[in-house]
Amino acid sequence: MKKYMLGLGCGLLLAGSSVAFASDTIQALLFPASFEINGSQVKMDSDYQILNVDGHAYVPIRFVAENLGATIDYDAESQKIVVKNKPLDIKDPDYANISVGNLILTKEGNQTKVTGQLKFEGVGNSLNMVGAGLSFYNEDNQEIGKAVISGNNFGVDAQTFVTEGEGDFNNYDAVYLHIGAINHRIMSDAPTMLYRNSSYRFTLAIPSSWEGKYEVVERKDDESERVNYLFINKANKAFGGVIFSISIWSKGDWLANGATTKGIGQVYKLGEDADQVFLLFPPGDVEYNPHDEKLTAEFRAMTDQISKIRTSFKFE
Repeated sequence: MKKYMLGLGCGLLLAGSSVAFASDTIQALLFPASFEINGSQVKMDSDYQILNVDGHAYVPIRFVAENLGATIDYDAESQKIVVKNKPLDIKDPDYANISVGNLILTKEGNQTKVTGQLKFEGVGNSLNMVGAGLSFYNEDNQEIGKAVISGNNFGVDAQTFVTEGEGDFNNYDAVYLHIGAINHRIMSDAPTMLYRNSSYRFTLAIPSSWEGKYEVVERKDDESERVNYLFINKANKAFGGVIFSISIWSKGDWLANGATTKGIGQVYKLGEDADQVFLLFPPGDVEYNPHDEKLTAEFRAMTDQISKIRTSFKFE
């Protein structure tokens, strides 16, 4: 990939792009300089050059971004440079010490290139093998793409990975992480038990660890005629305890009010059946005892499983 340069405090200089200047010519000179980033001396590869353009220093944006711990890539289709440097927030709920994030997706032919970062906390070094999969879903809860992560240098510092998947799934709505192997040991999926709703003929795979810890309460809104199934953590029931709820709306109701509902809070579409739309709502408020560490931990561990439960939704 071509190296693009960012003018510090000046703007962006892109080779081959259309840029207007006050004069017909610019003066660009090689500019010798060393770098100190966050207190550490950083040596720049010989592939990179620093330029002095009309008195302003221009440095390679990839060099700066990567040394600040960010991911970076260039989207040729939109002619856009993308830089991400946020906390890693994508996790497999069964392996909370491994996190992924700062994903940048770009289309490359018939494939989608995925650049991101992975961190493996609590291992004490950065030479661990991790094999994992990323599954990308659209807003209708349909899987539209997959990408495999595999490497041997993951540890407590975020490491950048680059992978790809078949098809175009740039415009995904949700992404889920599945850990398949750690240090060459195959990791088994956590056991589940089947929740079956006979009234509306759908099923969910519920973690077996929930056995005896939850109950399902049916509530109907007479005004809107929406039917809601509340999945409640029994231990926190006095404080609400709603882990998530599944709501069945008419298609007309969803078309009329869905956009507004999305704007107010989180809602995930699970599927459609006949004239009905099935939606999942995560908890919208504190539904647990915040003064009890054990109850707080139990509730949060259960809500961490929502993503897996969402993708397990099926009609019978």
